[in-house]
Amino acid sequence: MKPVVSKWLPLATIFVVGVGLDQWTKYLAVARLTDLFRRIGADTLGERLRAFVSYRHLESLSTEPYPVFRPLWRMLYVENPNAAFGLGNFLSDGPRLGIFVVAASAAAVAVVYYYRKLDAGQRFLQVALSLVLAGDVGNLIDRALRRYVIDFVDWHWWNRPDLRWPTFNVADSMLVVGVALLLLKPFPSKAEPPDAGKP
Repeated sequence: MKPVVSKWLPLATIFVVGVGLDQWTKYLAVARLTDLFRRIGADTLGERLRAFVSYRHLESLSTEPYPVFRPLWRMLYVENPNAAFGLGNFLSDGPRLGIFVVAASAAAVAVVYYYRKLDAGQRFLQVALSLVLAGDVGNLIDRALRRYVIDFVDWHWWNRPDLRWPTFNVADSMLVVGVALLLLKPFPSKAEPPDAGKP
């Protein structure tokens, strides 16, 4: 029983912490980069959490971007109905949302399916798949609640906001890191056992 517990513990830990951090930072983006809470008089944490879950389309209430490191990095509130790099912007709202929700759900099922096949000692792949799952579900929650994803991290070239990386969030970061780890160390083939090459 112990190997099974140790195998699933990284997934549970990274998933809970990752999704929680993603949603908390999106709450902070609404709290600090929009004027929503002041406009509706949400003073308590409970009122603000209810507003965070229930209010939509807040870009008209967004405040000035907050510079973290002025030449390169600022925080601003963005609502992204598309996938990375604007993928899906040619689709209308309904089909686009349906495709993204189905794709994200299928990705989550695939991650859990492949995770089940890992041995307890394959920590690298466990961490990689856990990050992918947490990032996938973090953005899936946004799409299910709002039909768009909240982004807020904006990187641009030296004092040139017009030369910028697409705005992103914590879930996007976990997805990128998880996929990068999988590319660095892909799954072993069936002919090669997980501990191949070890003395």
